Amino acid sequence: MSAVGTALAVRRARADDAARIAEIWNREAIGTFATTDTEPRDLAAQQAWLAGHTPEYPVIVAIAHTRIAGYAALTAYRPKPAFRRTVEDSVYVDRAWRGHGVGRLLLTHLIELAVAAGHHSMLARITADNQASRRLHEALGFRLVGVEEEVAFKLGRWIDVATYQHRW
Repeated sequence: MSAVGTALAVRRARADDAARIAEIWNREAIGTFATTDTEPRDLAAQQAWLAGHTPEYPVIVAIAHTRIAGYAALTAYRPKPAFRRTVEDSVYVDRAWRGHGVGRLLLTHLIELAVAAGHHSMLARITADNQASRRLHEALGFRLVGVEEEVAFKLGRWIDVATYQHRW
């Protein structure tokens, strides 16, 4: 599948997107270091996750050739009221669409949605070896604010997590 000449569109995720989002997520949760999560989501869990997102904390998808090429989400950073205007982002791109601007498109739209929702700060917690995600966030104005060393154990090894922040 080639993205050359392909028009990408971004829209809010819908309930019927849950299976495709789970497909993308599960590949990363089970077999890569792109996330520290290790548990796959069945359809019911993915539907519940999707339903739990509000306009203030949206999930968006990038569409290419009528298929979801990737998705991104905002979540609350902490449940305490003082952190109400700080969000955390997640961006996942299907392997076939990596390197074609899908991640940049999603994260750009997610930042715009965060600003429109009145958020002040966005954090990204990225596994330290995930250089593509780190470069993407840096290119869009995020800066490294810390590294948590060996905080997650996955696939037989300890993982560092880099924290990036964007404020406006």
